[in-house]
Amino acid sequence: AVKEALFTPLMLENIETFSKTNNAKGDDLHIFAMAWLQMFGEFGGSGVTIGLVISILVFSKREDNRTIAGISLVPGLFNINETVTFGIPMVLNPILGIPFVFAPIATLMLGYILTVIGFCPKAVINTPWTTPPILHGFLTTGANIMGAVSQAIAIV
Repeated sequence: AVKEALFTPLMLENIETFSKTNNAKGDDLHIFAMAWLQMFGEFGGSGVTIGLVISILVFSKREDNRTIAGISLVPGLFNINETVTFGIPMVLNPILGIPFVFAPIATLMLGYILTVIGFCPKAVINTPWTTPPILHGFLTTGANIMGAVSQAIAIV
């Protein structure tokens, strides 16, 4: 409730400015808008677990974790991650709980740097929270491919 009250008005200002200028890199746009937070801090579910799911599928040799990751991949693409959060389990597990807390912080910092240096355009279109990663970055930045590339970098 606090996050949305603070960052939704900034997103609405970005939408209005973009509709007038059609420029997603303008200095008069806000970086910390609601869609930007979703693009870099909430993709793949809370804790940005889509990266964990992909890592398990690629690198893990444990069959139980690979099964959970396989089940979690499709919901994770739509930002629903309860299957991985409770299936691995990450709840009350300090080894996985610490990255669960710090991964979104790292991706938000990366997203901020990419946006400040001009690599990633600012968020100018509000997309549904269930939009899959990479497509979300593309749409949120006004159909700019660098938004998708920036979100792909954050996933890695």
